[in-house]
Amino acid sequence: MILMEKKLALILGYRCNNNCRFCYCADKKDSGFLTTKRAKKELERGIKRGCTIADFSGGEPTLRKDLTELIFFAKKIGYKNIGITTNGRMMSYKKLTRRLTEAGMNSAVFSIHGHTPELHDFLTRVKGSYGQLKKGIDNLRNVSPGAYICTNTTINKYNYKYLPEIAENNIRLGAMGCEFIFVHPRGNALENFEEVVPKLTDLSHFIPKTLEIGEKNGIGHFRFRYLPLCYMTGHENSLSEAASFEILKEQHVGPDFKDLNVEKGRKLIGRIRGSVCKKCKVKEKCEGIFREYAERRGFGELKPVVR
Repeated sequence: MILMEKKLALILGYRCNNNCRFCYCADKKDSGFLTTKRAKKELERGIKRGCTIADFSGGEPTLRKDLTELIFFAKKIGYKNIGITTNGRMMSYKKLTRRLTEAGMNSAVFSIHGHTPELHDFLTRVKGSYGQLKKGIDNLRNVSPGAYICTNTTINKYNYKYLPEIAENNIRLGAMGCEFIFVHPRGNALENFEEVVPKLTDLSHFIPKTLEIGEKNGIGHFRFRYLPLCYMTGHENSLSEAASFEILKEQHVGPDFKDLNVEKGRKLIGRIRGSVCKKCKVKEKCEGIFREYAERRGFGELKPVVR
């Protein structure tokens, strides 16, 4: 029997020390943050709802002076797995990394968008960000060898041709899990849509080649996210939202919203399927495509699975 786990993703605010070309929340960077008091209250509410996993994100959570305090509080009230989603730059300071792990952080998701410093820094628009990120990963591996390290890579027009190389590099850096996330056309990505949002058809060749890297290296959690299932034929269990919906329920809380059923919310608000999807055999597990993508490019790239 597989037990359902519940995860509370706490978005502490939208302030960030990067300015990624594709950032979905760049337009919110000055729109507020969770106070320490409210963040603790939301952590307590999460425990009462049965959450056992806490993830602190943003924006960039390591810019918060109270992050160590919040991690310690999460551990104290009963969260078993406590992590952050980060660009890794502040963790290049070893003292901070040690403080976070001593407080109770036992996992981290690092955002890596290129296999070279030049590509990553171009996308973050901060020179030296790749070097700081790499040092941050090294610091975590050194101060807490048992910590789980995962990577997020946002798929965009500048990096999709290099996804296999990015995968190999992420693993070399120490990733135990990898996710490749199709860019959400909001914020900077919506403003720069034609510049940064690739066509779905452009990815077809690179999806299987990238998945081969994970299989070759024995990486258990190695997935794509936010693609229609028709682009994952033969690799359906490698689509994060399709593979996880039966074992993990996510709850997202931020300064300006609360979504206690993320999977349902994406289907009702964030994603959309076209009339071409009606005859697709995998439509019940598929969330379709982002609404903003459909508004710009329609549904002509979808290819329903009929067998």
